[in-house]
Amino acid sequence: MRIPAYFVVFVWFLVPFGLKANVELQPHRAYYTVTLAGLPPPHSTVVDVRGTMMVEYNHVCGGWTVQQISEVRRYYEDDSVDHIRWGYVTFEADDGSLFKFNTFRKINDELVEDIRGIAQNKDNRIEVTYQKPQPKTVKLQEGTLFPLQHIKALLEAAQNGDHMFSRLIFDGSSSDGASEINTFIGAKKVVAGNPAVEGGHQFANMPFWPVRFAIYGMGKTDYEPDYITLQDLLPSGIIKKYTIDDGTVKIDGILERVELLDKGGC
Repeated sequence: MRIPAYFVVFVWFLVPFGLKANVELQPHRAYYTVTLAGLPPPHSTVVDVRGTMMVEYNHVCGGWTVQQISEVRRYYEDDSVDHIRWGYVTFEADDGSLFKFNTFRKINDELVEDIRGIAQNKDNRIEVTYQKPQPKTVKLQEGTLFPLQHIKALLEAAQNGDHMFSRLIFDGSSSDGASEINTFIGAKKVVAGNPAVEGGHQFANMPFWPVRFAIYGMGKTDYEPDYITLQDLLPSGIIKKYTIDDGTVKIDGILERVELLDKGGC
């Protein structure tokens, strides 16, 4: 399973409740351990999942670059193993006018997905030009957000005490265009963590928001989402744990460590 780009780790800083959120993204590099979450469903042939994921956010002149690398091995009941590598690199302009994307996925060293292109936002109308897998142009529905725009809007909703948050998102990880993401933001919780168990990172004992994302492809008429993601979202914005459920298997991602990077610019 590739980790959807919507759910890469992101870091932000909060202001006191009741004030308009002044979002300032923190450049960073985060590392996760990926494992199977509980027992697979009876119809699944997967018996185990093991891997790692790295996410990096860097601020450069005029915008942000995001890089995500995931390497996972999926083990099956017939003793076969799939080695899955997924990479995602983007640039998003600070003003939301430009979004460049490049996604690849390999299974057992065979390239099975290669998506590249550029999206431009002019007067709130987004036009996506795909270079791969096939050249084409797609016009997105008005109001569609790029990933960092979505992150900032979600942060404001959480800080304002909102629980329901739905948006159309384009992140370049699919050749099908945008997706609809329906989000439930739970009340902030405090659960004492064990740094010795949670990789020794400095965020193990911090309070967090439980967040549930349901992702639907555009034009989908079924009630059931394509997949569901759960997150433990820390007050700093770092995700210390996530679960992704695509209906066939669930995987957990556990934060091991975070490196805060300097904020670059022009």
